[in-house]
Amino acid sequence: MPSTPQNPNLAVMILVCGLALAGAAQAVDPPGKKNSHYRPSPPAAEGPGRGYEEPDAAFELYRLKRLGASPGHDPVTAYRTALAHMDGMPRHSTALNGPQPARPLATLTSIAKFVAARALGRWTALGPGNIGGRTRTLVIHPDQPEIMWAGGVSGGVWKTNDAGESWLPVSDRLANIAVNSMAIDPSNPDVLYIGTGEGYFREIVRGTWLPLRGAGIYKSTDGGATWSWLEATANADFHWVNDLVISPRDPNRIYAATRTGVHLSENGGGSWRRFLDPGVTGGCLDLTLRTDLNVDWVFASCGTFEQATVYRRKMTRSGEWEAVFSEPGMGRTTLAVAPSDQRIIYALSASNDAGPDGHFEQALLAVYRSTAGGNPGSWRVRVDNTDPEKLNTLLLTNPAGASYADCDWGEQNSWTPMGWYCNVIAVDPVDPDVVWAAGVDLFRSDDGGQSWGLASYWWARDLGPSFVHADQHAIVFHPDYDGVSNTSMFSATDGGVFRTDNPGASIGRDAAAVCDFARSSVDFTPLNHNFGITQFYHGAPYPGSERYIGGTQDNGTLLGQDEAGGDGWLHVSGGDGGYVAVDPSNPDFVYAESQRFNFMRSTDGGRTFEVAMEGVTEPSQNFLFITPFAMDPNQPQRLWAGGRRLWRTDDGALAWTAASRDPLGSGQVSALAIAPGNSQSVLVGTTDGFVFRSSEALEAGATTEWASSNPRDGFVTSLTFDPSSPGVVYATFAEFGGPHVWRSADGGETWSSIDGSGATAVPDIPVHSIVVEPGNPERLYIGTDLGVFTTINGGRTWAVENTGFANVVTEWLALGADDDGEPWLFAFTHGRGAWKVRINPLPAPPREPAGRRAP
Repeated sequence: MPSTPQNPNLAVMILVCGLALAGAAQAVDPPGKKNSHYRPSPPAAEGPGRGYEEPDAAFELYRLKRLGASPGHDPVTAYRTALAHMDGMPRHSTALNGPQPARPLATLTSIAKFVAARALGRWTALGPGNIGGRTRTLVIHPDQPEIMWAGGVSGGVWKTNDAGESWLPVSDRLANIAVNSMAIDPSNPDVLYIGTGEGYFREIVRGTWLPLRGAGIYKSTDGGATWSWLEATANADFHWVNDLVISPRDPNRIYAATRTGVHLSENGGGSWRRFLDPGVTGGCLDLTLRTDLNVDWVFASCGTFEQATVYRRKMTRSGEWEAVFSEPGMGRTTLAVAPSDQRIIYALSASNDAGPDGHFEQALLAVYRSTAGGNPGSWRVRVDNTDPEKLNTLLLTNPAGASYADCDWGEQNSWTPMGWYCNVIAVDPVDPDVVWAAGVDLFRSDDGGQSWGLASYWWARDLGPSFVHADQHAIVFHPDYDGVSNTSMFSATDGGVFRTDNPGASIGRDAAAVCDFARSSVDFTPLNHNFGITQFYHGAPYPGSERYIGGTQDNGTLLGQDEAGGDGWLHVSGGDGGYVAVDPSNPDFVYAESQRFNFMRSTDGGRTFEVAMEGVTEPSQNFLFITPFAMDPNQPQRLWAGGRRLWRTDDGALAWTAASRDPLGSGQVSALAIAPGNSQSVLVGTTDGFVFRSSEALEAGATTEWASSNPRDGFVTSLTFDPSSPGVVYATFAEFGGPHVWRSADGGETWSSIDGSGATAVPDIPVHSIVVEPGNPERLYIGTDLGVFTTINGGRTWAVENTGFANVVTEWLALGADDDGEPWLFAFTHGRGAWKVRINPLPAPPREPAGRRAP
């Protein structure tokens, strides 16, 4: 019998692979600790709609929140307009309890000035610094390898000067921080280029809209301290920049692979021309150069979800592109030239066909190799999806899920194809037969790609040194790698950056390799100290405001505390984490969820969770990918949630009952609020702009029809009651093209916009949450797609809040109180982690000067 993992509860978790953003699951608990994750049944036992492999669902939710007023709406242009508007707005610092100078971010001309300005009145960063986030690219300084730059897909560019012991964000001033590719000039490492826009998803094929669109290419000439936008890339050709390569012979020659082909600049990015148009879905996704000849030889891989082709061009005056390789069914393909013998080129291809047993659509097609410089006809299959050794076929799927039954973890294997999303190949710098390939996990071949072993295990978090976070996006070798005295290799993943110094150690190669993480002796170290790019959806503080919990994209539900610091966050639940709630009267009771309302309850403060969905009969597809739920502030054992209808539990989620007719309305439930002091008064927002209300909510049942109002069309993102005046309620809206902040003085029956006007108005960007300061209903805070805004006069005028983090999506704002009862405001951002600031009472307005007495 194959060996089983050391954690006895692992089996129930393995099948969650595919739950997170791109389909990779989260890690399990260390030995001896009760499993803390959602525990799905094997696939055959799942009810309709309870499947997990929904890599497009997160993007559909993002799309719904960012629709425009017209079909041709351009969100990137809208963000640029909003940023220009913000440059002229007043600025406010809650930390310093007062206004700050209104100065455009563009006036900060150096990283030193930027850091100094950011530190003035900034919020406190909470981390996580040990979790990381989706990292697509990593470059290393060739002469000072302790200096590295990493690109977060929604967190911007980060720089380390100490080999990953600490990181600093260096792109917070950019209008777009969706960093997807990066290149460093080897002749002048102070020159860097970043390409924005993550262009790998299947929105064209599956009908979902890609949220993380870029805004072209940026350039730095001072090691990332400042960046300039290359205006020649301000067009649709550069909305998704998949790869960047700089010529080692001419640093002014830059190649860019984008959604529309391969583009060339010969003047350092000043101008560009497209010189390869493949005319296929996804454009061109990967570039590599052969650099051992007297001119550049460029290889480009183009196409995904339809026939892919590898092209080659010799960069001479008469050189032309030629299609050198294409196999039937070949999807996204990545390329790697062997540095020690550049006649050898490898290709790792996903399959557009179902393949053997129907498991391989977007999983492995084959690994190919050319030993003749990529010449047509020279490419040979090294291994493909028909290989009799199953391990060799798992390069582009989740190995654990595909081995669920093989490892005696459950009744049925589950295949999660990932080759469209995470697909990377690299060759050892000194040995052309040592090849690395990765999708969810890292594999190594020592015989030129014919056979493969498993080197990393995504599910081994806290269990052993072979853990690397799921979903690999880049493999980079140390500039001084020689295979003997220096053997450092780095991987950029959905959970940050990892390093190994013994990549040649033994790895798992037999049929049971997937089942036991100890089969790999390759040791990996996470380099995520202060690498704060975690993407939160929601969060909440515990009583005392020194502990906090939040749901994150691709990293599950995380638990942090001041005492442990930014590097001390714990991973307590898997999948894509969603909403959370802490019982203020008994913080041992904590509630959380993974996608589509997989609801969980904890009775030990959030360390472990059990499923708590008894009575919920609504199919999971009725719920939003991140489902809102809310705790009754008057009775914490009572919670509300909704999909197409409402659900209520009165006993801490031991049982749920329907609380509205089915359906409630024409949209899905997207926001909830319960009035402080009156549990009967409940508001519910939906994805189509309606706000439903009841003054007898506790009597609501399966046939109850709720009254409604419609402040505007759009997606209601949050609702809140004014704690000092429960008849006053607020609603926030996503989507462009209308007011985003609304107020009602009659409990939600009629509404008026409080976006303000002119230079002090809220810009036209999605707003996700709103908080009313306790004891001061005139001071409101909103979390938006471009950070936090504050008003101290009930919404007549607004100011940009000086938070200290970038113009990042701020998904949720939450209030807490310390042990002295002083209020704290928490922000949970989608790309820059969690933050908090103490709310000090606003100073009293100045008195009118008293008249002088007559002598």
